[in-house]
This record gives sequence, structure tokens and C-alpha cells, in this order.
Amino acid sequence: MRLTVAIPGLPGAEVGKDVLVTVATARDPMHFDEPWKLHWEAVSGLYPIFDGTLTVRADESYASAVLELHGTYNPPLGVAGAAFDAMIGQRIAAETARELLRQLGTTIEEQYREVEDQKHGLTQDA
Repeated sequence: MRLTVAIPGLPGAEVGKDVLVTVATARDPMHFDEPWKLHWEAVSGLYPIFDGTLTVRADESYASAVLELHGTYNPPLGVAGAAFDAMIGQRIAAETARELLRQLGTTIEEQYREVEDQKHGLTQDA
């Protein structure tokens, strides 16, 4: 997967990076939500490694779903990485997370529409 995000505060500046995303099922003891363990790291370079949980949760009306992402990362390079993270890295990380959720949401909606169209005998060509 490749994520490309704009650098906050620098109009027109974008960072694109290939990331390896690993997903595993998690368990919601209440059985309300669909949680997934999520791990991602850049294929190359000095970038933070993220570990967290992606949860698919029904909205209050149960007519749609909400994606929630919670997790942590540690910037590389010790003190220098922490300083970069405090200045701009946190904003890049937040934008990366938003872009990941946007891409996942779009993919889920597209796949849902395809399944529903197939159930009702509709096709993309019609």
C-alpha cells in the first residue's frame, strides 16, 4: 500500500511512502464492534512504526459504520526524532492516519456496493 499525505503547514508539499500494513483479527469481549490489530511500517527509511487497533463500529442508527483508529508510535532517532516529531512529525502522523481511514472507508464502501449490486442483478456496465 502506498500512502501519500500533504505535510501540514507546507501547502503543496506531499510525502509519499510505501508502507507494509499487517492486519490481524482482535476480539471485542462485548461483541459489539469488529476490531482489528493493525501494524504498519515504511518499506524503507527512518519512519515511525505504528501499532494499534482499527475498529469498525456501527453508528447510532445502525445505518452506517464508523472507522476508529487508536494506537501508538515511536519516532526513530531518539532525541532528534522526538524533536522532529514535536515540530511536524505528529501532524504528519495524524494526516497519515486520516488518509489511511479515508482509503479504507472508500474501499469498504466500493466493495459493499459491488456485493449489493450483484445481489440485485445490477452490474457496473448497466
